[in-house]
Amino acid sequence: MSDWFETWFDSPFYHKLYVERDYKEASEFVDNLVSFLKPKESDYILDLACGKGRHAIHLNKYDLFVDGADFSHNSIRFAKQFENEKLKFYHHDMRLPLDKSYDYILNLFTSFGYFKTQHEHQQTINNIYNALNTGGKFVLDYLNVEHVARTIVKQESVKRDNLVFNISRRIEDGVITKYISFDFEGGTYKFSEEVMAFSKDDFVSMASKAGFNTCETFGDYDFNPFNHKESNRLLMFFTK
Repeated sequence: MSDWFETWFDSPFYHKLYVERDYKEASEFVDNLVSFLKPKESDYILDLACGKGRHAIHLNKYDLFVDGADFSHNSIRFAKQFENEKLKFYHHDMRLPLDKSYDYILNLFTSFGYFKTQHEHQQTINNIYNALNTGGKFVLDYLNVEHVARTIVKQESVKRDNLVFNISRRIEDGVITKYISFDFEGGTYKFSEEVMAFSKDDFVSMASKAGFNTCETFGDYDFNPFNHKESNRLLMFFTK
């Protein structure tokens, strides 16, 4: 039985459901990120789990060397149309070692926590550490579990053209699960998304085991201080 992300992320229905994801928010976050990190034009950046490349493409507009890597073949095929001399996309499973080294590795928009075992998550952090140059930074953008628990919408329906997606959510046994069902051309389709309910302390522990020793934390894309109850994001910067 395949992992949920192997089928759902490559499904055309996934992109249908999330067609309205905010590219404006993504570009504003990248602008803030570049202002904060101040990368040099000679630096190499990896957007790990880049999806269709919305963050990587905007990063490249700063004339930076940017790679985007993702598990979804369909997303990478789409992103490749935007390649140029300084922007490349390739397929990669983040549980496996990276073949190149980078000055910055970004994992944005809760693109972590998908795996069944703690070992797989730890191995992913280890791979990121090993692929960073000395002094390089790992930027992790994750949901804030306590905020999600307080604001979770347990049931809703989302209409996209002629499709109605019925969505339910729950947090159980340390996993945040979204169930998605809909009818299409006489059939009923069911998918799920499962993300580990990792806290700030969980990430600090995994990063420390990998070898990271410094960390800065913020609570949103404007780099306001992190508040474990109120912040809608958990934004962490680890330095090798």
